[in-house]
Amino acid sequence: MAFVFPTGNGIFHQDNAPCHKTRIALEWFGEHTDEFHLMSWPSNSPDPNPMEHIWDIMERQLRSQTPPCPNISTLRDRCLDIWYNLSPVMYQKLVASMPRRVAAVLKAKGGETRY
Repeated sequence: MAFVFPTGNGIFHQDNAPCHKTRIALEWFGEHTDEFHLMSWPSNSPDPNPMEHIWDIMERQLRSQTPPCPNISTLRDRCLDIWYNLSPVMYQKLVASMPRRVAAVLKAKGGETRY
């Protein structure tokens, strides 16, 4: 979090993934509340997290590369290369879409949305 939000003003989107709800993860979140705001999310909600779009783009780009990654080091390098070459405009559009995403989830009362 310190790398992503060095000024301590970040928001972590808590999507209720099982790994985010473990005792050790919840303790960590509790110990670092001064570094970022933990945004909770309805447990039965679809995942409108814009980050999911970025993961999808990265996965498609990785799968299109040949030959496949022969080792974890190559995979890491390729992931970083894709990450650093993603368009800043894409990030801006995804971040700007958050109010619409949140409004859609609220309107659907935590149910399915187009996101």
